[in-house]
Amino acid sequence: MSTTLVDDAAFRSRLTQVIHSFGSVVSLATAVGVSDNAIYKWLAGRGQPSVANLVALARVARVSVEWLATGSEAVHGAQAGARAAEHGDFIFMPRSRIRFSSGREGMLRSEQVVDSVAFRAEWIKRVLHAEPRDLILIEVVGDSMAPTVEDGDLILANLAEPRFRQDGIYLLRHDDGLAVKRIQRRPDGKMLMRSDNPKYEAMVVASVKIIGRVVWIGGCA
Repeated sequence: MSTTLVDDAAFRSRLTQVIHSFGSVVSLATAVGVSDNAIYKWLAGRGQPSVANLVALARVARVSVEWLATGSEAVHGAQAGARAAEHGDFIFMPRSRIRFSSGREGMLRSEQVVDSVAFRAEWIKRVLHAEPRDLILIEVVGDSMAPTVEDGDLILANLAEPRFRQDGIYLLRHDDGLAVKRIQRRPDGKMLMRSDNPKYEAMVVASVKIIGRVVWIGGCA
Protein backbone atom coordinates (compact mmCIF):
# COMPACT_ATOMS: atom_id res chain seq x y z
CA MET A 1 0.00 0.00 0.00
CA SER A 2 1.37 3.41 -0.95
CA THR A 3 2.32 5.88 1.77
CA THR A 4 2.73 8.83 -0.60
CA LEU A 5 1.39 11.96 0.99
CA VAL A 6 -0.02 13.50 -2.19
CA ASP A 7 0.26 13.10 -5.95
CA ASP A 8 3.02 15.61 -6.65
CA ALA A 9 2.16 17.32 -9.95
CA ALA A 10 -1.59 17.40 -9.32
CA PHE A 11 -1.05 18.71 -5.79
CA ARG A 12 1.04 21.60 -7.11
CA SER A 13 -1.83 22.56 -9.41
CA ARG A 14 -4.32 22.60 -6.53
CA LEU A 15 -1.85 24.49 -4.34
CA THR A 16 -1.58 27.13 -7.07
CA GLN A 17 -5.37 27.57 -6.95
CA VAL A 18 -5.20 28.12 -3.21
CA ILE A 19 -2.36 30.64 -3.57
CA HIS A 20 -4.38 32.59 -6.14
CA SER A 21 -7.29 32.78 -3.69
CA PHE A 22 -4.99 34.34 -1.07
CA GLY A 23 -3.31 36.71 -3.53
CA SER A 24 0.27 35.76 -2.73
CA VAL A 25 2.53 33.06 -1.35
CA VAL A 26 3.37 35.29 1.60
CA SER A 27 -0.28 35.67 2.59
CA LEU A 28 -0.89 31.93 2.43
CA ALA A 29 2.29 31.11 4.36
CA THR A 30 1.31 33.54 7.11
CA ALA A 31 -2.15 32.00 7.41
CA VAL A 32 -0.79 28.43 7.52
CA GLY A 33 2.05 29.28 9.92
CA VAL A 34 4.96 28.22 7.69
CA SER A 35 7.69 30.10 5.88
CA ASP A 36 7.09 31.31 2.36
CA ASN A 37 10.15 29.25 1.38
CA ALA A 38 8.23 26.12 2.42
CA ILE A 39 5.39 27.04 0.04
CA TYR A 40 7.86 27.69 -2.79
CA LYS A 41 9.50 24.28 -2.21
CA TRP A 42 6.11 22.54 -2.45
CA LEU A 43 5.37 24.45 -5.65
CA ALA A 44 8.72 23.45 -7.12
CA GLY A 45 8.28 19.80 -6.20
CA ARG A 46 11.29 19.82 -3.88
CA GLY A 47 9.24 18.61 -0.93
CA GLN A 48 5.74 17.89 0.30
CA PRO A 49 3.81 19.22 3.28
CA SER A 50 3.61 17.09 6.39
CA VAL A 51 0.13 15.89 7.28
CA ALA A 52 -0.10 18.66 9.88
CA ASN A 53 0.66 21.31 7.26
CA LEU A 54 -1.73 19.65 4.80
CA VAL A 55 -4.56 19.90 7.34
CA ALA A 56 -3.59 23.51 8.11
CA LEU A 57 -3.62 24.33 4.38
CA ALA A 58 -7.08 22.82 4.01
CA ARG A 59 -8.37 24.71 7.05
CA VAL A 60 -7.23 28.17 5.98
CA ALA A 61 -8.28 27.60 2.35
CA ARG A 62 -11.65 26.20 3.48
CA VAL A 63 -11.28 23.16 1.24
CA SER A 64 -11.33 19.52 2.26
CA VAL A 65 -8.19 17.56 3.04
CA GLU A 66 -9.41 14.95 0.54
CA TRP A 67 -9.56 17.44 -2.32
CA LEU A 68 -6.22 19.02 -1.45
CA ALA A 69 -4.46 15.64 -1.18
CA THR A 70 -6.15 13.67 -3.95
CA GLY A 71 -8.24 16.01 -6.07
CA SER A 72 -11.12 13.54 -5.92
CA GLU A 73 -13.59 16.07 -4.54
CA ALA A 74 -15.09 19.00 -6.43
CA VAL A 75 -14.21 22.42 -5.10
CA HIS A 76 -16.80 25.16 -5.57
CA GLY A 77 -14.67 28.25 -5.90
CA ALA A 78 -11.41 28.83 -4.12
CA GLN A 79 -12.89 29.13 -0.67
CA ALA A 80 -15.69 26.56 -0.51
CA GLY A 81 -14.65 22.92 -0.69
CA ALA A 82 -17.14 20.67 1.06
CA ARG A 83 -15.95 18.26 3.72
CA ALA A 84 -19.16 16.34 3.99
CA ALA A 85 -22.15 15.38 1.85
CA GLU A 86 -25.61 16.29 3.06
CA HIS A 87 -28.55 14.01 2.21
CA GLY A 88 -31.86 14.86 3.82
CA ASP A 89 -31.51 14.96 7.59
CA PHE A 90 -28.03 13.39 7.56
CA ILE A 91 -24.46 14.51 6.98
CA PHE A 92 -22.14 11.82 5.60
CA MET A 93 -18.69 12.57 6.95
CA PRO A 94 -15.74 10.94 5.13
CA ARG A 95 -13.50 9.05 7.56
CA SER A 96 -9.90 10.10 7.04
CA ARG A 97 -7.28 7.54 7.92
CA ILE A 98 -4.56 9.72 9.38
CA ARG A 99 -1.82 7.70 11.01
CA PHE A 100 0.51 9.24 13.55
CA SER A 101 3.91 7.73 12.85
CA SER A 102 6.61 7.17 15.46
CA GLY A 103 8.91 9.46 13.48
CA ARG A 104 8.84 13.22 13.14
CA GLU A 105 6.13 13.35 10.50
CA GLY A 106 2.79 11.62 10.18
CA MET A 107 1.84 10.25 6.79
CA LEU A 108 -1.51 10.65 5.12
CA ARG A 109 -2.22 7.61 2.97
CA SER A 110 -3.22 8.44 -0.59
CA GLU A 111 -6.35 6.27 -0.25
CA GLN A 112 -7.26 8.15 2.90
CA VAL A 113 -11.07 8.08 2.79
CA VAL A 114 -12.08 4.54 3.67
CA ASP A 115 -15.79 5.06 4.30
CA SER A 116 -18.29 7.61 5.60
CA VAL A 117 -20.10 7.99 8.90
CA ALA A 118 -23.59 9.48 9.05
CA PHE A 119 -24.46 12.21 11.56
CA ARG A 120 -27.75 14.04 11.91
CA ALA A 121 -27.29 17.58 10.63
CA GLU A 122 -29.51 18.96 13.40
CA TRP A 123 -27.41 17.14 16.04
CA ILE A 124 -24.15 18.59 14.70
CA LYS A 125 -25.47 22.13 14.98
CA ARG A 126 -27.40 21.73 18.24
CA VAL A 127 -24.98 19.57 20.24
CA LEU A 128 -21.57 20.26 18.66
CA HIS A 129 -22.36 23.90 17.79
CA ALA A 130 -20.46 23.42 14.54
CA GLU A 131 -20.91 23.60 10.80
CA PRO A 132 -20.31 20.32 8.92
CA ARG A 133 -17.87 22.02 6.53
CA ASP A 134 -15.61 22.86 9.49
CA LEU A 135 -15.35 19.29 10.80
CA ILE A 136 -12.83 16.59 10.00
CA LEU A 137 -13.37 12.96 11.02
CA ILE A 138 -10.14 11.18 11.95
CA GLU A 139 -9.21 7.66 12.98
CA VAL A 140 -6.73 7.96 15.85
CA VAL A 141 -3.86 5.51 16.16
CA GLY A 142 -2.02 5.05 19.45
CA ASP A 143 -2.77 4.75 23.16
CA SER A 144 -1.45 8.05 24.52
CA MET A 145 -4.96 9.36 25.21
CA ALA A 146 -6.39 6.07 26.56
CA PRO A 147 -8.84 5.46 28.10
CA THR A 148 -10.52 8.66 26.83
CA VAL A 149 -9.50 8.02 23.22
CA GLU A 150 -8.53 4.44 22.45
CA ASP A 151 -6.49 3.16 19.52
CA GLY A 152 -8.82 3.05 16.49
CA ASP A 153 -11.38 5.47 17.93
CA LEU A 154 -12.85 8.20 15.76
CA ILE A 155 -12.77 11.88 16.62
CA LEU A 156 -14.43 14.94 15.13
CA ALA A 157 -12.22 18.03 15.25
CA ASN A 158 -13.64 21.48 14.60
CA LEU A 159 -11.14 23.26 12.34
CA ALA A 160 -12.98 26.55 12.91
CA GLU A 161 -11.48 26.61 16.43
CA PRO A 162 -7.71 26.86 15.80
CA ARG A 163 -7.04 28.60 19.12
CA PHE A 164 -7.16 27.64 22.78
CA ARG A 165 -10.58 28.52 24.16
CA GLN A 166 -10.90 26.39 27.26
CA ASP A 167 -9.38 23.31 28.85
CA GLY A 168 -10.09 20.33 26.63
CA ILE A 169 -8.81 17.93 23.98
CA TYR A 170 -7.31 19.40 20.82
CA LEU A 171 -5.83 18.32 17.50
CA LEU A 172 -2.35 19.84 17.46
CA ARG A 173 0.67 20.36 15.30
CA HIS A 174 3.48 18.85 17.33
CA ASP A 175 7.03 17.86 16.33
CA ASP A 176 6.13 18.41 12.64
CA GLY A 177 3.27 15.92 12.93
CA LEU A 178 -0.19 15.62 14.41
CA ALA A 179 -1.12 14.86 17.99
CA VAL A 180 -4.31 14.61 20.02
CA LYS A 181 -3.68 15.94 23.52
CA ARG A 182 -5.46 17.45 26.48
CA ILE A 183 -4.53 21.11 26.96
CA GLN A 184 -4.95 22.99 30.23
CA ARG A 185 -3.95 26.55 31.07
CA ARG A 186 -1.87 26.94 34.23
CA PRO A 187 -2.16 29.90 36.62
CA ASP A 188 1.17 31.26 35.29
CA GLY A 189 -0.30 31.46 31.77
CA LYS A 190 1.66 28.54 30.35
CA MET A 191 -0.01 25.47 28.87
CA LEU A 192 0.03 21.95 30.26
CA MET A 193 -0.02 19.48 27.37
CA ARG A 194 -0.77 16.02 28.65
CA SER A 195 -1.90 12.57 27.68
CA ASP A 196 -4.69 10.86 29.57
CA ASN A 197 -2.61 7.67 29.62
CA PRO A 198 -0.42 7.93 32.76
CA LYS A 199 2.42 6.14 30.93
CA TYR A 200 3.16 9.37 29.10
CA GLU A 201 4.63 12.43 30.80
CA ALA A 202 2.93 15.81 30.64
CA MET A 203 4.77 18.80 29.18
CA VAL A 204 4.64 22.47 30.13
CA VAL A 205 4.84 24.68 27.06
CA ALA A 206 4.61 28.42 26.44
CA SER A 207 2.22 27.92 23.51
CA VAL A 208 0.66 25.22 21.35
CA LYS A 209 -0.12 25.08 17.64
CA ILE A 210 -3.78 24.14 17.56
CA ILE A 211 -5.44 22.86 14.39
CA GLY A 212 -8.87 22.35 15.92
CA ARG A 213 -10.78 21.39 19.05
CA VAL A 214 -11.98 17.81 19.44
CA VAL A 215 -15.75 18.03 19.79
CA TRP A 216 -16.74 14.35 19.58
CA ILE A 217 -15.15 10.97 20.32
CA GLY A 218 -16.58 7.70 19.02
CA GLY A 219 -15.44 4.28 20.18
CA CYS A 220 -14.33 1.74 17.60
CA ALA A 221 -16.23 -1.14 19.24
